[in-house]
Amino acid sequence: MTVNALESALTGLRIAQQQLAVISTNVANVQTPGYTRKILPQSVRAVENVAVGVIADPIVRKVDISLTRDLWTQVSSVSSLETKIRYLDKIQQFHGAPDSDKSIAAKIAQLKNSFTSLSDDPTNASLLEAGVTQAQDVAAKFNEFSQLVSQMRNDAETEILGAVDELNSLLSQLADINNQVQAAVGQGKSTANLEDLRDNTAKSISELIDVSFFTRGDGVMVIQTKTGVELAGEVSTELFFDPSNIGPSQYYPASVNGIYLGGDPTQNPNAYDIMQFGLGGKIGALVDLRDDVLPKYQAQLDESAYRLAQRFQSEGLMLFTDENNAVPLDTAPVPNPPGPLASVPYVGFSATIRVNENIIDDPSLLQLGTTGDLVQQGSNEVIRRVLEFTFGTIEYGAVEGARDVRVSVNPLGDTLQENFGLWSQNQLVGSRNIAQYASDMNIAPGNPYFPGGSPPATDNFTLRFYDTRIGADSGNITIDLTTAATNYPIGSVGVGPGIGTVDNAAEQVASYINSLVWPADLDVETSVNTYGQLVINSRGNVDIGAGDMDDVGLAFMGLSAGTYTTTDPYFDIQVGNTPSVRITIEPGDTETDLVNKIDAVPGIDTADIVIDGSGFLSFRPQRGGDIRITGGPFTSDAAGFSTAGGLGIVAEIFGSADPVVDHNHAAFRSQNLGPGVNIRTGVITGTSIVDFAQKIVNAQTQDQVIAKSGREDEELYRATLEKELLNQSGVNIDEELANLIVIQSAYAAAARAITTVNDMFDELLNSFR
Repeated sequence: MTVNALESALTGLRIAQQQLAVISTNVANVQTPGYTRKILPQSVRAVENVAVGVIADPIVRKVDISLTRDLWTQVSSVSSLETKIRYLDKIQQFHGAPDSDKSIAAKIAQLKNSFTSLSDDPTNASLLEAGVTQAQDVAAKFNEFSQLVSQMRNDAETEILGAVDELNSLLSQLADINNQVQAAVGQGKSTANLEDLRDNTAKSISELIDVSFFTRGDGVMVIQTKTGVELAGEVSTELFFDPSNIGPSQYYPASVNGIYLGGDPTQNPNAYDIMQFGLGGKIGALVDLRDDVLPKYQAQLDESAYRLAQRFQSEGLMLFTDENNAVPLDTAPVPNPPGPLASVPYVGFSATIRVNENIIDDPSLLQLGTTGDLVQQGSNEVIRRVLEFTFGTIEYGAVEGARDVRVSVNPLGDTLQENFGLWSQNQLVGSRNIAQYASDMNIAPGNPYFPGGSPPATDNFTLRFYDTRIGADSGNITIDLTTAATNYPIGSVGVGPGIGTVDNAAEQVASYINSLVWPADLDVETSVNTYGQLVINSRGNVDIGAGDMDDVGLAFMGLSAGTYTTTDPYFDIQVGNTPSVRITIEPGDTETDLVNKIDAVPGIDTADIVIDGSGFLSFRPQRGGDIRITGGPFTSDAAGFSTAGGLGIVAEIFGSADPVVDHNHAAFRSQNLGPGVNIRTGVITGTSIVDFAQKIVNAQTQDQVIAKSGREDEELYRATLEKELLNQSGVNIDEELANLIVIQSAYAAAARAITTVNDMFDELLNSFR
C-alpha cells in the first residue's frame, strides 16, 4: 500500500513538472503571433481498476474552429479590399482633386469654353489655334487614361502571377505540415504546435484566396476554395497561371488566361479553371480588377470618347477621329446568344482618339466645318451648332408631319391645293368708295365718262383671269358699265357674296362681274367691302385693261390698269441661322413637287426627307442643329383634309401648327459593351457629353469611397474576431499565474506525500534494528 502511495506521489510530481513546463512555454510565447494556449490533459493511472497515480496525455490547444473560420474569411475580405483600393487610388490620382481641372470632364468643359470664345470672333486665328490645342488636350487625356487602364490590368496580371506562386508555396507548406500532423496522431504525440503552424499558414493562404476547410479524423486539414474545390490535404495541387499581354480588346476568357488547378491546361487536359466562381482575397481582387472593374472603366472611357466624336460629327465638324482619320460606326453590339458575338466597333477608341489631321493642318475648319458646305464669310453657324447641340442634349430638330400628303391616294383631288383646300390667292381692293353712288356708275356725279353718248361710249374696261400653270385663261373680257346697269338696275337682285338687292353702283358692277363665266379653277369672285370698295378675288393672275374709259375712268372706280400676280400658298423653312427659304404650293403640285422644293433648301439633303407608309412628310437638317417652319397667311377651306377648314397652312399640311420635334443625341450605351459584350458601365443618366464624363469620374470616385468604407468595416470586424479569438485561445498571463499557483500547490502536496511515505519507510526499517 505504501509503495502505491509512493508511486502516486511520484507521478503527481512528474505531472506537476510537465504542467510547469507547459505554463512556462505559454508565458514565454504570450507575444508570439499565432501562438495558442497549450493545455496538458491528464488521466488517472489505474492498475486492476485501482488508481495508482496520474499520467499525462498529449498536449492540446483550445481553439474555437467556428471563430477561426470567421476570422480567416475576414482576413480574405480585408486583403481583397486593400488590394482593390491600391488600384483605385491610382485612378483618383489621375483624376486629380475636384478643383484641379485635371479630369476628363474638366478638359471637355474647357473645350466647350474655347468654342464659346470662338463664337464671338469665329475667324480669329489665335482663337482657332487655341481651340485645336484644347481639342488635342482632350484627346491626349483620353489616350493617357486608356493607357493607364491597360497598364493597371497588366500590373494586375503580374501581381496575380506572384500571388499564385506564393499560394503554391503556402499550399505545399500546409501539405507538409498535414503529413507531420498525421504522423504525430498515429504515434499518439501532441500536434498542438504543428496545428499552430498550420493555422498561421492557412491564415496566410486566406489573405491570397478565400478558403473553406475541414479537419479529418486523422488530423489532416483539407483546404478548399469557397466553392469546394480542394487545394491541399496530404498533398497540394499546383495552381498554374500564364500572364497575357492585355490591351483594350483582350478579355477573359477569350483572350485573357484563367488560373488553373492541376497545372498547365495545354499539358494537362484535366486542369480546372478555378476563376469561374470567384476567388476572394488578394488574387480574387486582382482578377476582379483585371476582368471587371478596369474593363468597366475602359468601356466608360470608350463610350465617352466615341459619343464626343460622334456628336461633333453630327453637327458637321469631324473634330475627333481614330488613327484612320475616321469616326467608327455606331453599330449595335450583338451578344452570344443570339450571336455570333459582335462588339461595338469603337472598343478601345479612347486609346486611339485624336484630332482630325485636316483640322490640325487648317484650324479654320473649326469655323467652316469639315463637310465642304459653303459657309458665309465670318459666319459662326458651325460653332453655334457645336455649342448648342454638340455640347447639349439635342442633336437636331425635325419637322414631322401627321397628315397624308399623297395626292395619289386621296379622293379629294389630284393636287396638293385640292387635297388641302389651300389655294393660290389674288385679291384686288379698289381705292374708292363707289357704294356712295346710288345710281348707275356711268351717270354718277363727277364721272369722267363721255357724257354726250347715250349710253356713254367710254364706260368700259377689260378683265382677264388666268394661270398658265394649269392652262386656265379667260382671255380679255370687256366690263361695260352700261351693260352692268342694264342687267342689274338699282333695286334688282344682285349676284355674289353679301349682295342681296342691288343698292348702289358698287353692287351693280360686282354683280355683273360675278355673272360672267370665268374659268372654274380660278374661282373668280367680286364683292363690296364695308368701305364701299370693289374687292376682286381669284386664284389666278388678273390683268386689268383701261379699255375705252382709260386710266382716268378706272381711277374713278378706284382701279388701276396692270397685271396682278397671284400668290401661292407658302411656308418658310429656316435651317439654323441660314436665310429662310420659301416653299410654295403651286397649282398642280403633288407631294413629289413638294419634296423637290424642300430638297433644294440649303442644309436639307434628299436622304433627310421622308414620306412614310402613312404618307406623313418629315425632314430634318442634314448637319444636325435646329430647324424652323413658319406658315404664310393661308388657311384651308372645308374642301381640304380638315372638314371644318380654317386651319393654317402648316397645321393643314403637317397636322400641327408646330410640327418641329427635337431629337436627342444617340443615348450613351450602358450595357453590352467591351470586346466580350458583357460590360455595364453603371452610368445610365448621362445627358450631355460633359455631364456623362463627370458622371464617369463620380462613379469611379464612388467605387473608391465604397471600397475604403468597406475596408474600415471589415477591418473593424476582423479586429473584433482576432480579439475574441485571442481571448479564447491566446495566453492570458493572469490565468497562467493562477494555474501556476495551483500546480505549485499540487507539486508541494505531492512532495509532502513523498516525505510522509519516506518517514513511514524509515520507521519501518527502524523497527527491524
